[in-house]
Amino acid sequence: MGYLRVYTGEAREPHCPRALADSVHMAYVEEGGRERPLNQGYGMLYARAKIRPDDTIAPRGITDPRILPLERGYGILARPVDPEGAETGEELILWKTEDFLRFWQETASGEEWRQAYARAGRELEISSEQWQRIRQRWAADPQGKPRKVEFPLAVGWADPVIFTWEGKWYFLATNDNNNNIGLFIREADSVAGLFTAEAQPRRILDYDEDRAFIQTFWAPEFHVIGGRAYILFAVGGRQWAPQCHMMRLREGGRLTDPADWETPVRVRRQDGSFLTERGISLDMTYFKAGGNSYLVWSYRYGIGTAADTGSMLYIASTDETRPWVLTSEPVLLSRPLYGWENQRGTINNEGPYPLLLGDKVYLAYSGGGACDPTYAVGYLVAEQNDDLLDVNNWYKEPAAMLHRGSIEGIEGPGHNSFFRDENGDLMIAYHAQERDKYNMRCTTFHRVYINEQGMPLLHLPC
Repeated sequence: MGYLRVYTGEAREPHCPRALADSVHMAYVEEGGRERPLNQGYGMLYARAKIRPDDTIAPRGITDPRILPLERGYGILARPVDPEGAETGEELILWKTEDFLRFWQETASGEEWRQAYARAGRELEISSEQWQRIRQRWAADPQGKPRKVEFPLAVGWADPVIFTWEGKWYFLATNDNNNNIGLFIREADSVAGLFTAEAQPRRILDYDEDRAFIQTFWAPEFHVIGGRAYILFAVGGRQWAPQCHMMRLREGGRLTDPADWETPVRVRRQDGSFLTERGISLDMTYFKAGGNSYLVWSYRYGIGTAADTGSMLYIASTDETRPWVLTSEPVLLSRPLYGWENQRGTINNEGPYPLLLGDKVYLAYSGGGACDPTYAVGYLVAEQNDDLLDVNNWYKEPAAMLHRGSIEGIEGPGHNSFFRDENGDLMIAYHAQERDKYNMRCTTFHRVYINEQGMPLLHLPC
C-alpha cells in the first residue's frame, strides 16, 4: 500500500509562474516514505477560469488542496484564489474521479461540502493495483532509461510538420529566421535527410503585395483531402491580422515547385463570408473521422487590448471536394481556462493537430507562451464515431501532456504535429527553445510511447 499526496507548487519565475504553481500537484508516497511526483512535478488539476460578461477571462488558481473518498470514487477539494494568490471567497472547487486518470470539475457549495473539506486530509491510501494504473498514465518510464532527444534539428523553425508524399519526405514550418515571410519546404529521401545541409529550404509562396500576402506566413500544414494535396496556413496583409488560407497542388505537380501550387484562397463560412472579419484566425488543421471531414482552427479577438478573449479552438465540418468552405456553423471547442494555458497575457489555445488512434481522436493543442518556457501541449479526446460537433462528446485533459518538465534541457515544447517514420513508429514533431544558445524556436521530434491503456503519452521518448 502507498499514498497519494496532494499539494500546490512553488512559484518561481520565469519557469513556474503562479498560474502554474497554484494548481493541484500529486505525488505517490511509498511505504518507506519515498515520494514520487506525478506528471514530472507539473500541476495536474487547474481551477477553471471565470468568463466575464465582456467575454474575457478571469483566471483562477487554488490553494490548500485536500483529498477524500466519495460514495463513488474520490474527490479533491480546494479553495479558489485570484492571479495574485489571494482567496476569492467563492465556493470550493471539487474534482471527481473514479481512477485518477480522468477528472471532472464542479463547484462544491453548501455546509456539507465545507465540513467534508475540514475533515479531508492531504494524503489518501491507495492499493498497489490502483497505483499501477496511475503509474502508467502519470509516472511511467517505458525503458527505465534517461529520456534523450536530439535537439535542435532545425534552428529558427517553428510549428513543424514532417510528412511523406510520393516516395519522398518533406518538412514544413514557420521560418523564424526570415521574419515569417514566405512558405518554405524541404525535400529528402529520409526523415534524417531533412535535417542535413543538402536539404535546403525552397520557397513555394513568396511575399506578394498584389495578393495581400505580406506578413505572418504562419504554421503551414500539409494534408491530403479528397485525394488532393493541400497546404493550410495563415497569412496577413498590410494590416496585422493573419487569417486562415488553403492552397492546392495542381494535378501531377511537385510540392517544391511554386508554379505547381494554385492561388491560395481564404477559408469561408457556409454563406460565403470569410471565416472572420473581426479578430484573427490561424493554425487550421484537418482530419476525417467517422466518415466526416472536419476543420479545427484558433480564433482570437481583441489581442493586446482589454477586450482580449484569448485564442480559442473552433471546429466545423467541411466537404472534402471544397474544403475551404465550411458546411456547418463553427462550434467553440476549447478556451484557455486552465492556468497552464493562460500565461503572461498569451492566453492560448492554438496549434491543434489530430491523432487518430484506435477508436479515438486525440486532438493535441498548445497553450501558454509560444515563445516562452511555459509553452506546453494538451489533449482534447473524443470517440471517432461520435458527433464531433457536439462539444459534450469531447474530454479535455486538465493537465499538459508535454511541458518543460518532460525532457531535460528542453524549454517550452509546443505547436506539434504527428507522423509515422520509415519504420511505422509514431512520432511527435514540435518546436522548443534553448535560449542560452539560440534565443529562438527550434524544431525537434521524438517517438511517442503508447501505454497499456492505449493512450499516447507525449512526455516519454522511447
